[in-house]
Formats: sequence, structure tokens, C-alpha cells
Amino acid sequence: MFAVQGDWPIIGRDEELDKLREAVRRSDCRGAILTGQAGIGKTVLAQKVAREVDEDYELLYIRGSALTSGMQYGALNFVLTELDDEAVDNPLILLKSLRDLFSKRIAGKQTLILVDNLEDLDSASAMAIAHLVRAGAAKVLLICQHLQAAPDDFSDLWKDDLIHRVDVKPLSLADSNRLLTAGLPGSVSRSVVLDMWHASGGNPLFLQAIAREQVESGYITTQDGIWVSGSRKTPDPGRIITERISTSLDRLTPNQRKTAEIVSIVGVIPLELLDEFSGEAELDALVETGVFQIDHTQRPMVRIAVGLIGDVIRRQVPLGRSRDLLHQLAASSLSLPMPALSRMNYAAWCLECSMDIAPKLAIDAARLANRYYDTDSALRFLKAVPEELKGASEVTEEARAYGIQGETDRALAILDKNDGYAQNSSLHEWVGIQMLRCRLLTKNPDRHTQVDSILHLVRERVQEEQADHGGSDGLLVEIELLDAELRAYNGRYTSMIEPLDELLKQGEAMDPAVRHQFCGWLAEALSMTGRQEDAVQLSRLVVLRLSDTDEDPLLAESAWARLFSVMLISGEWEQCLSMLSEHTQGSLAGIFDGTSLELAEGCLYAYAGRGDDALAKLLPAVSQLRIRDHQDFLSLAEAATAYSYSLTGDVKSSMSHLKEVDLESRRYDWHTSRATRYFAVLASTATRDPLHAAQDMLELADEDRAEGNLGHELFFLCQAVQLGLDDVAERLATSGMDSQGAYAATCALYGKGIASGDADQMLRAAQMAAGVGNLRLAVDAASLVQRLTAGSASEGDRAAAVAADDVLRSLGRGSGELRQRALESLTERERGIALLVAEGSTNRQIASILTLSIRTVEGHIYQVYAKLGVSNRSQLKMILA
Repeated sequence: MFAVQGDWPIIGRDEELDKLREAVRRSDCRGAILTGQAGIGKTVLAQKVAREVDEDYELLYIRGSALTSGMQYGALNFVLTELDDEAVDNPLILLKSLRDLFSKRIAGKQTLILVDNLEDLDSASAMAIAHLVRAGAAKVLLICQHLQAAPDDFSDLWKDDLIHRVDVKPLSLADSNRLLTAGLPGSVSRSVVLDMWHASGGNPLFLQAIAREQVESGYITTQDGIWVSGSRKTPDPGRIITERISTSLDRLTPNQRKTAEIVSIVGVIPLELLDEFSGEAELDALVETGVFQIDHTQRPMVRIAVGLIGDVIRRQVPLGRSRDLLHQLAASSLSLPMPALSRMNYAAWCLECSMDIAPKLAIDAARLANRYYDTDSALRFLKAVPEELKGASEVTEEARAYGIQGETDRALAILDKNDGYAQNSSLHEWVGIQMLRCRLLTKNPDRHTQVDSILHLVRERVQEEQADHGGSDGLLVEIELLDAELRAYNGRYTSMIEPLDELLKQGEAMDPAVRHQFCGWLAEALSMTGRQEDAVQLSRLVVLRLSDTDEDPLLAESAWARLFSVMLISGEWEQCLSMLSEHTQGSLAGIFDGTSLELAEGCLYAYAGRGDDALAKLLPAVSQLRIRDHQDFLSLAEAATAYSYSLTGDVKSSMSHLKEVDLESRRYDWHTSRATRYFAVLASTATRDPLHAAQDMLELADEDRAEGNLGHELFFLCQAVQLGLDDVAERLATSGMDSQGAYAATCALYGKGIASGDADQMLRAAQMAAGVGNLRLAVDAASLVQRLTAGSASEGDRAAAVAADDVLRSLGRGSGELRQRALESLTERERGIALLVAEGSTNRQIASILTLSIRTVEGHIYQVYAKLGVSNRSQLKMILA
């Protein structure tokens, strides 16, 4: 199966390799000691450097072993055979003899001793090697998992500055991506990378082993030539990797092992709760060896550092001890509640051990699993509840699970079938069912009109209950949050602002978590209605406040995603890219998994007009979404991919993806729907008159204006002008001035420049667009400056032309106007055929794609050659490339 068995390249280790090379080559340094967890790549790095200096050094390889650790000079036995018996029997003579031996190596080469597995090196060998280093008779590359486990002779060398210390850390997410891409080989979806990065902890050995096992099991498969996560369940760790990890774990003491077992069962546990099971020494040792990781949040949490190690530990816990540990955890959690993830994993392990769980625990675990999009676990928890004990809560979570999986009709059928539970339930349960019904119905193309009346009924009943008996404040807040969510889903942003402002006037009386959610919805509404800078400021504040708490990681993740969204609308696209590159997922994929991040990055590049960069992200995302699309992103991804292909001139691929866009069979949220239409219209310009697409853009802009979504209107309006509708340039300028943010300011300048033919305004628009990462608008504006100033004798115009060319060159598009002028000189049909010719399609292929006769295609190509002054396909490709 593909090339997953061979040697994988060294990725992401340039800094470590440079330090090792320096340590070996510098005359004032005697070598280095490498530390890091097992499998992190220490030996590979040391061996690589040793091979590089082979001409100057004679390599001596020594490995500590449990078999020789108790034998005096056990590791050096093979060296001692070169010495006299008298020398071996006398320690002082032995050291002198070794020094002399290593000082007289062949051809004047100095000796480089590579010592692996220091932890099992006998003390006499350690003392002898350290003596050789201090005497200058040899240099060393020493390898151990952590310095505290190494013999004191070696740590003293480091303390005395005789050798360098190189800590080999786990690979970053980006480097793991590069390693998997090189090793599998081929493009890998972010979903696969993220899953394996979490499981391996960035450990290269584990990463390779997981990749091999998951390819063999079919969990990782290929879709459209790209590695994606398949529909099968993630396989258990294989025999080879289990044996490797087990060997490392054998070093743990019984108390350390028990502590590790507890954490592996619940996934994450508060430090204060773990103290009840473990002493400080055990915890410190497990952190030092890399088994544990402590998250220093408001409430410090302990977790297994590498998911794969946790899997192996958990599967090796005997059934009897598992049950004992679960009983102990249950008792301790009465005084110190466990976090959400711990409760969910606790319930799952109870089921693994064939233990009954209380319905209350089952429904709590199912609710949490649904929040984390783990619907399979949610349904499993619900099955643990006896049929006769099921009620409204169980029905709600079952329907929610299927809704998350994209089976909206099935979820609604479950609610409709079990309507009796709703009628006989408590008010809180009834409200929960009706709120879920609203969320499901709003996605249904045929029944979404029922939502407003249901929400009105729910609000009315809860208000009556509050007036009569009180105690319903929490339900009223949930209803208002749902109302904001549904308004946003339908694009009714203007109607959100005043109610949210009123709710937020409650100030400190409101629960902080609820307040953050209301602020998030308000920020989204502000960005869509023309107050982009206010939206960014508010979103930043929410993200900042949530960064100081660890109570709800999903809330913080949602706030981060909303900040990204409002910054995109504001036009701060370079900052958006920085956010994506800096953002690494925590221990959970949460709402916004690897595919969502990959899609967001690809769409951002597409908005900016960076076709190749966009395709590098979008193609893996599309392939993954074709396997699993729980969030209804596939059509958006197809449309963005179609547009990105059109930017690169690949008309055939563009049309292929455009055909897959489906906006009719389901009802998308407003933002996804508008973005999909935006990219689909732009993609269509590959084969039709840009003015027709411009008219479509204008109609979409009119729809946004009618809804009051003035901030978003700019996206469609600016494209209408860029595609040739100069008569709406003044409207673009006015709309840009009426809104906030970098994109609005750029649109205002661009609109003014088009309307007045002012090269200076156009140049400022180009420079501003380039500054915020809007490549396509920058190129269009700068190219127009060149056309406006062409042939002018004015010193100002010449300066503007030079500045415009600087913009184009800074974007790598110094002569891009030639292609644009060539395309503008052709008819719609000629343009489509010319682009197909430029990408290498034959006349027969073009005829098939466009449903024309070959003779007709030949005639159009002749006309293209005549208009552009070329005589063959190669010349045409040079112009249109």
C-alpha cells in the first residue's frame, strides 16, 4: 500500500541539526547531549550529523543496555579487548590507556563517540567516557530521554559548559503535515493531519506508525488522489507500536503506573483531584518523562501528553483494576467535580468495562458528546438508558445527534414521533425539544416557515411561567440566544442589533458566559451591517476575556472563529492568515475541526485572488468533505475551488467543480449561501461574458442592501465594478464611505477612481488593497492606473505608473496587464476557447466540453490567433499563462 514502509525524511529539525553540527565542529566544544521522549528522533539526528563529519572523525557507537547496566565497563567491553590485561585491572591505568588509544586513531582522525540510551549505561563506562571528553581525547553525542536519568558524569559535562544541550521537541502541526505529505506520499487533508498529530503528540516515530496502521486498516483512504479520513472507526494501536510504548512504560513504578492509568481513563483531570490518587513525586516523574502534560490554566489540568500512549495504557488496564479505579473516581468527584471531557470519558470507560451507568450520567455524557460533535458516542450513551426510563431529554439528544450528522429529516421524525414525551415533560425539557425543533426546521427547505410561530409560542409560555412563578430567567436567556442564532442564520442582522443592545444593558447581572455569546452575535451583526471596526473591537474583547478562563473551551473556540469572520468582512485578510497560521487546536477538535480550518484558509486565499494558494488548501478540504460533511460546507468548498481554478486558467477543472455546487436541495445558513454564490458567479466568468456575471453581482448586492447588510453588500458591489459595471462605481464609493474597515476604505477609493478616472485615487486603492492582502483588487486597480496613465506626458501620471508597477511587481504580477488586455479583446466564446487552448486541451476536447463541432472550434481559434497576433498554441499560452 503506497510508500509508507520506507524511510521517511527528516522534517522540521533544521535548528536542532545546526546546534549539533556546531557542537561537533567547534574547537571549544566537546559535543552535545540530546534529550527528548522516546521516538522523537534523537538517534536519527545524531547519526545524521555523525555521517556528515565522517571525513574528520572516526565514529564509535555505544548503546546502553539493561543487560550490561550492572556490569562494570559493560558498555565498553568491546573496546577493552584492545587493551592489556594489566590496564583493565587498574582504573588509573585503564583511563590513561583509553586516552592514549583514542588519541592515536587512524589517519589523525579524532574520535566521535555516539552514546545511545544513557539511562542504561553502567556507571564505570559513563565515568570513562566523561574522562575522555574532559581530557580532549574524544567528542561525544549523548542521547537520553531526560537529563535527570543520565549518569551524573554527563550532566556535569553540560553544567561545566563542555557540551551543549539540545532538547528535541515534538513536531508542530505544520511540520507533521509536511512529514505526512512526504511520507505517504501525496496531499493530506487537514483532518487526517490533525487526528494523527493529536494521537502522536508530534512524535515522528508514532506519527509514522499511526499512518502505516491507519492506511492498512482503511481508516485513512484516498479520495480524488488525496489522503482523507474514511468512514471507518479509528483502529486500535497496532502490535508494533504497542510493544514500543509498553517497553517504555515498563520503567514506571507501580504508583506511577496507577496514576497514569487514572488519567488515561478520564483523558484530563484537575490537578487537585489527581492529588487524591498520586503523590507529588509520581506526578513530577510522569511530567519529566513526557507521559503527562500540565495545562496551567485557572484550574490546572493534567492530561496524557501523547494520545497514543494514553490508548495503550488504557487498553492494558485489567478489568478488575479498571472497575476499582472507576469507583475511586466516582467517590472523589463528589467533592471535586470533573470537567466535561472527563465525565464523558468516564462514562465511556464504564461502558467499556460492562458497567451500568445511571441515566443521569448517560444523558449528561450524551449531551457533552453532541457538543463536541462526537455523535457516535452520544448515541452509544443513550442506548445505555433502559427503554422504560427514557424521556424527553433522551429523545432530544438522539434527535440532536442525527441532526449534527446532517440527517435533518430523520432528526425531525424522531421529535415528531415522540411528541408525547414533549407534552408530558417539564417546562425545561419541553423548551429544549422546541428549541431543537426550531434549529432543525430552519434547515428544511419546505418547513422553515414554521420556525417563527414555534419560537413565539415558546417565548410566550416561558414568559407566562416567569410571571406566575418566577425561576425561568435561564430559559428566557436561552430563547434570546436562539433568536439571535436564527436571525443570523437567515441574514436578518439589522433586526438583531437593538434587542442585543438592550439585553447587554443588564451589565454585571448577566452570567459572563451568556454575555460573551450575546456579544459574539452582536459583533457578527455589526460587521454585516457596516460597522466592521466596532465588530472587530468587540470580538477581540470577547476573545481576550475568554482566554483567561478554561470553563468552556468550545465557547472560546467559537469566539475565535467569529473574530476571524468579522476580520474577513472588515478586509484585514493578512491578519486573518496570521490568525490561521498561529492557531493550533487544543486537545479537542471541537466545533471547528481540521477540515473547517483548511476550508477557511482556502476561501481566504480565494477571496484574495490567490488561486494556487487557495487550491493547495481547498482540494484536500473538498476531498474530505465528499467523505464527511456534517456542517454543510461542501458546496461552498466546490464553488471556491471552481473560482480558484478559473484564476489559474484551468477552465475545465473550474467547470467540473462548479457543476457540483448545490444550493437547492438544502437550506444553508445565510453566510455560507452568500459566500457560495459569490464564488460561483466569479467562477462562471471562465466561460461567459464578465458583464453578465457583473449583473449577477449587482443583483446580489441589491439583495444585501434591501436586508440592510451594507457591510456584506460591498463584496458583491466591488466585484460588479471589477467585472465591468463602471456605472455603479459611484454607488461603490458611497457605500464604502458609509461602512467601516480596510475593505470599505479600499472600495471607496476604487469606486472614486473608476467614477472619475482619477489615477491617484486608483493608485491609493491598489496600495491599500495590497497592504491588507487583497491581491486581485490590488492587481485590478494597479493595472487600471497603468492604462489611465499610458502615453501621458504628465510627471504625476508617470510617477503613478511607476508606483502602480511597483505594486504589481510586489505581488509577482509585473506584466499581468498583458493577459488582461488580451482577454478583453476577445468575445465571450473566443475567451473560453482561448483559455482551454492555453491549458493544453485539444480541439476535440474543446469541442466535447463546449458541445461544438470541431470545425467551429477551429474557426474560433483562427479568430483568436488573428486578434492577438499569434500563430500557434505556444505563443497563445505565453500570453494567457
